[in-house]
Amino acid sequence: MIRSMTGFGRGDQSGERGGYSVEMRSVNNRYLDVQVKTPRNLGALEPRIRKAVQGSFARGRIDVFVNRTGSDAAAVKLTADHHLAEQYLTIVRELQHRFSLPGEVSVATVLGLPDVISREDSSDDPEALWSMLAPALDQAMERLRTMRSDEGAALAGDIAGRLESIASMTSVVRDRAPETVEQARRRMTETVARILKEQPDPQRIAQEIAILAERTDVTEELTRLDSHLTQFRRLLAGTDGDPVGRKLDFLIQEMGREVNTIASKAMDSHIAMTVVTMKAELEKIREQVQNIE
Repeated sequence: MIRSMTGFGRGDQSGERGGYSVEMRSVNNRYLDVQVKTPRNLGALEPRIRKAVQGSFARGRIDVFVNRTGSDAAAVKLTADHHLAEQYLTIVRELQHRFSLPGEVSVATVLGLPDVISREDSSDDPEALWSMLAPALDQAMERLRTMRSDEGAALAGDIAGRLESIASMTSVVRDRAPETVEQARRRMTETVARILKEQPDPQRIAQEIAILAERTDVTEELTRLDSHLTQFRRLLAGTDGDPVGRKLDFLIQEMGREVNTIASKAMDSHIAMTVVTMKAELEKIREQVQNIE
């Protein structure tokens, strides 16, 4: 099954003390790159989240966003650092006395001082947090997998149609190739005769034609191109679920190599035009393959 590397998934889990939402966005990437962003109290779970995602996907840049949902008042504990506040007040009074500064220090001023009031999540047990987060993460990953599979099916359909076009053009080139060799043979005979201005040497002509035929023969290239097309179709229709993007990318490069060789050997305008169209189709397939896992 072909899977795209583009997709989105969201999962939610809620309880009496609120819950968590997980959003996952993925785009194409040469390798698997997982980036996780969580609330501060879930920082210890980031490696666990990353490992779960890495176990479900093989390629792509995947961004995971975890947010707390609902009211979390019951899970939050506010504490005051009395000793720190006392130090702040002592220093403020010393400054007022030394520089004769007017004004009074209010409660609001003290509360706004750094680290006097700290916010802690009373649910700091990693296992308890994971039990709330894991269902939302699983749901997001499942929805992301579904979307990537749906996108992959659309890509596979488009690529399959283009492969058929290339296969048809390959047949056109194969049918046309013998005629181009015969045309080259006639041109060679005429050229050699004109150069010698006499009866051409049959042995020399035969040698030149053999060399020309080898240079213009595209049989091997067409055979390899057919083989690549067959392998490409097999991978495209695979059902084992293994990532095939890199293999498809390699086959596209090899097909491009064969088509370029055919273009360099072509001594026929009709074949040349057909090869140009083949190259255009291969480029479109190559762009699609870049987004396959």
